[in-house]
Amino acid sequence: MATIALDCPRCTQKNITMDISGYTDVNGGRSYNIACFCRGCSLPVGMKITDAPTKCLSRGARLVTLSLHSALNQGGDITSRVEISDISPPPPKPTIPLFLPDNVERAFIEGERSRISGNVCAAGMTYRRSLELATKDKARDIPGASGKSLAVRIRILAENQLLTPDIRDWADHIRIIGNESAHDEDEPSPQEIADLGNLTRMMLVYLYELPEQVQRMKGEEAKG
Repeated sequence: MATIALDCPRCTQKNITMDISGYTDVNGGRSYNIACFCRGCSLPVGMKITDAPTKCLSRGARLVTLSLHSALNQGGDITSRVEISDISPPPPKPTIPLFLPDNVERAFIEGERSRISGNVCAAGMTYRRSLELATKDKARDIPGASGKSLAVRIRILAENQLLTPDIRDWADHIRIIGNESAHDEDEPSPQEIADLGNLTRMMLVYLYELPEQVQRMKGEEAKG
């Protein structure tokens, strides 16, 4: 049976070949729901493909005349002749806390995108930059916080009830928080980056999203 190449929503490998294992006709031979297995992670992925034979022309290939049904059974790569939609599971997307300053949000989004794409070094640097910006913003009026390291600022924010003791303790156990150098000799592992991403998200929720939500709810209560 045929193959198709796309970014795997499970293992996030880019343009990875998938082996089509089955299909069902959903539009009289023009569209099919297909089941595939990723050659990178061996996990199943589903999607809808729609015949678009003229798509080959934009890639310098000859216009195809073989039906999509025949192409599915004949074998070979059908990526260039189909439009892909309704991928299941959906590709991972960044989860962004609300009410962030623009610079903090940009750094966090870049960290999320780097993590999803598997670029662990870039993710580590941009997650950390997001935390640097956020903690400097929130600690700027706290005496003694200026010029301190990220790890110390996190402890200062916890001492001033802007972060919980649990978040402070969590940060103490993440290597990248304590690393003041932009370049570490040891590349972070995917699990370390996942932990850093979760910590960063939770800190931003506590520093920005929850306080703003509380103020808005109090405002609604006052109006009522």
